Amino acid sequence: MKITVIMVTGIALALALVAGCTGTSIQWLYEEDNGKTVEVPSGTEIILSLPENPTTGYSWEMNGGGLTAVGDEYYPDKVPEGTVGSGGTHEWKFKAEKTGTYTISGIYKRAWEETATDDKRWQATVEVK
Repeated sequence: MKITVIMVTGIALALALVAGCTGTSIQWLYEEDNGKTVEVPSGTEIILSLPENPTTGYSWEMNGGGLTAVGDEYYPDKVPEGTVGSGGTHEWKFKAEKTGTYTISGIYKRAWEETATDDKRWQATVEVK
């Protein structure tokens, strides 16, 4: 029993050390971070997570403002089968490779409609040091 606990502790410590050696930090941004400014070191991965409901036709049109786009993915909410009109979460990943100030911005609208002044918007400033 003692050997198992020591082995598990040792493995967990080794994994933590290896993860710390990569030098990559992650900065999460959420809906409540709208309008904020964040400072991150160069090399940081920025993950923006916002609610979205494409079943209604609405989705985010997101712009990384010069940050390197790594990818994006939509995760539908877990709902009972046959549920209509449920949403989920959309995540965008950016890499802060160069020092400077960048603005991530997005607008939540239907792609086929004209942009309107009352469309929901999201924006944050990222200062890469």
